[in-house]
Amino acid sequence: MAATDHSKRIAEIDAILQSGARSVSTDGLSISYDFEALERERRQLLAEDEANRMRRPVASNIYLGGF
Repeated sequence: MAATDHSKRIAEIDAILQSGARSVSTDGLSISYDFEALERERRQLLAEDEANRMRRPVASNIYLGGF
């Protein structure tokens, strides 16, 4: 099974959301963004993305600073 990596699309969505522009017009081409849909897509991609998965949290620590 191939590992899924959605890093490129996640970065694109982050750039759109950080710009704050809901619509862009360039050379007669107009694009409107639905921020709520983009945020849902970003959450879904992060959940599916195997490249960004973190390791399991540490269950316990042993503090040896007193020795």
